[in-house]
Amino acid sequence: MSWRIVPGQGVGPLRFGMTQAAVAAVPVAGRPSHVYRGSGERLMEYRGLAVPVCEYLRGGLCRVIAGRHVAGLQLDGIDLFGTAPAKVLRALEKRLGAPRLCQEQLCFSGAGLMLGGFYDAGDHRFFEPAVEYHDERSVTLYPPGPCGLPGEAEEEVVSFL
Repeated sequence: MSWRIVPGQGVGPLRFGMTQAAVAAVPVAGRPSHVYRGSGERLMEYRGLAVPVCEYLRGGLCRVIAGRHVAGLQLDGIDLFGTAPAKVLRALEKRLGAPRLCQEQLCFSGAGLMLGGFYDAGDHRFFEPAVEYHDERSVTLYPPGPCGLPGEAEEEVVSFL
């Protein structure tokens, strides 16, 4: 399965605004194995490591979170988990502009894209999957705008070029 990101719209067959029933009807998604209820009418559905987590607000899909086990996650032909993090971040910055740090994640607000675990701002180091054991990379998609994390202001701009 190819999970192609379309900024502002969604990823693969998942589109922002879809209902839970519409997501469950997508063959690759199916029914969730766990449903978590959060504050403020938020709901998250987990279907397994190979399928993105779907988050809903007031009945509509508002965020899609993919961990490194979601194979084929790509944006403009860049395999986000199959390409070295430094190369991913440089390519995204050329296409989308410099990201901002938001809760230790890199936020490309104009595209509604947030990357976690690709870069450690404290150590100023890229994650290196070939030599590092603990891989916590994730990609979060949301409708373009502020970073998508409630109650958190965006921080400094970071450049990799």
